[in-house]
Amino acid sequence: MTQHKKNLLIGIFLALITLACYWNAQHLGFVNLDDGQYVTQNPHVKAGLTRHGFSWAFAFNGTSYWHPLTWLSHMVDCQLYGLNPVGHHFSSLILHIANTILLFLALQYMTGATWRSLIVAALFALHPLNVESVVWIADRKNVLSTFFWMLTMWFYAQYARKPATRRYLLVLVSLALGLMAKPMLVTLPFVLLLLDYWPLQRFETLLPEGKQTQLKQREKCISFKKASTHWLLLEKVPLVALSIISVAVSSLSSKNIGMLVSTETVPIWLRVKNALVSYIIYIQKMIWPVDLAVFYPYPKHIPFWQLTVACLVLATITGAVLRTRKQGPYLSVGWLWYLGTLIPVIGLVQQGLWPALADRFSYVPLIGLFVAITWGISDLVSRLRVPRFYGPALASIVLVLLAVGTVRQVRYWKNSVSLFEHTLRVTTGNHLAHYNLGPAFYKRRDLDRAISQYSKALKIMPDNAQFHNSLGTALLEKGDLRKAIKELSKALTLVPNYAEAHVNMGIALAKAGKTKEAISHYEHALKISPLPEAHHNLALILAGQGHLEQAIYQYKKALELKPDSPSLHNDLAVALFMYGRPDEAIFHLRKALAIKPDYAQAQHNLKTILHRLKKKPPQTNK
Repeated sequence: MTQHKKNLLIGIFLALITLACYWNAQHLGFVNLDDGQYVTQNPHVKAGLTRHGFSWAFAFNGTSYWHPLTWLSHMVDCQLYGLNPVGHHFSSLILHIANTILLFLALQYMTGATWRSLIVAALFALHPLNVESVVWIADRKNVLSTFFWMLTMWFYAQYARKPATRRYLLVLVSLALGLMAKPMLVTLPFVLLLLDYWPLQRFETLLPEGKQTQLKQREKCISFKKASTHWLLLEKVPLVALSIISVAVSSLSSKNIGMLVSTETVPIWLRVKNALVSYIIYIQKMIWPVDLAVFYPYPKHIPFWQLTVACLVLATITGAVLRTRKQGPYLSVGWLWYLGTLIPVIGLVQQGLWPALADRFSYVPLIGLFVAITWGISDLVSRLRVPRFYGPALASIVLVLLAVGTVRQVRYWKNSVSLFEHTLRVTTGNHLAHYNLGPAFYKRRDLDRAISQYSKALKIMPDNAQFHNSLGTALLEKGDLRKAIKELSKALTLVPNYAEAHVNMGIALAKAGKTKEAISHYEHALKISPLPEAHHNLALILAGQGHLEQAIYQYKKALELKPDSPSLHNDLAVALFMYGRPDEAIFHLRKALAIKPDYAQAQHNLKTILHRLKKKPPQTNK
């Protein structure tokens, strides 16, 4: 069988086993952790591919750091599937399958080791730590950027075999596109330099010709163009320049992001300690992937024994792999890949709510460990001369266990309640899990449980304005105005320019009969941010006071920001009719019904206006 046919069959096999493990993804919905920001509550994304949306994606939009390709991928999904989560999950899964196949093809091409490359790709495809990146719709940036990571490696291998300007430009373009999906690719030039050492063996001085025969790392030798260390470093300069530009752009765009849910500034010494310990925890979770959570709370302190053990383990492994770099170069390359690619997300630089570690952060870094372990065990089995079937048997057992873990982990992502209740079972002091259970129960109209979860989040983090605002909103919905106003006041004391809290306070005060104070809060909110809710609620008060012209103005301002709101069209129609503009009122009522055909209030208002105007309702085809 030719290598081409063998690769084709392996690619199909990898796609099928990955699809089987993630089959239950079709039953998953959106979750209330960033899925709203990225898709369900983002009007630019929900509109699909539009000229305005395209411009917004490439602008510093204040929603997230700059990653325009990620925004465009979500827009494509909305264009194709609307807000059906099945389609969004399918797109992420297809990207994960593509990443797996590209990883296999790149490793096989660079090393000639078909079966070892297959094992690495299968470990990547089936490991439970990667579930978060695949099934969390808001983390599309991870699987999308990794697609360009793998593509860049493939193009670089082609270039290394036969250097040419066209091939190098493909490497540059692929890296640039990856950085436009997620800036984590800033470490890729470093990884390409590692690949120059092994398996490409491009260093003229580090790997003399006489030493290559001792490495036995290839089943089929493929010749790659050697070069001096100076030239190999020079090759990476344009790639590093792209990375530096990406960091600068991301930093500038991040300044526009207001993160209300945040921890207090973490001291640098605690960040360093947590980073060192996290390196070991990721390895532990790679070996024994249980108790995985969507959020791991940042520690308030690191025990001395944990730091000591982490430093000893890291130093020992690093020393060992460097000493054996000539006999087993894959060990040092895989280990340095792991250490280096985790640096951007290890927590030394933080913004907003930063976890102690995250499963999604290990999506690319673990590939280095998979390579080192797979090649290392294969080499060890060969040296010990154990029966040849031992290696495949061990690999099969490991992959089956990982597949079972992945199938189980996927189920936790069914909805927000199952996800965060599982998170609470496997972590302690998790304010984010309690907080995100709040809106999940609120959406189900289970106000008591929502209030309970918000209260538990506040016990862990009492000075969080967003938690107070959400608790106040739930209390307001329940009708407990006194407690609601108390919580909203705390939110505004902590963050005086919290626009959403001003809107909620206005609603609470209006219900309490304090109209003047309510108007003041709505106006304050609008000075901070043009929120449609502030315009809408202000309009309701003005209309109730008989100031119809001012109310109509506020309704229209709200509709400019939220044109697909049936309640806004309905309320504006009522004000227009009362102001003596029935034709415009009918227009907006029909707009409301076009958006929400079963909107009973709009149907009643339309029939009432048509009756008063002595007009017959339009005939409808049944």
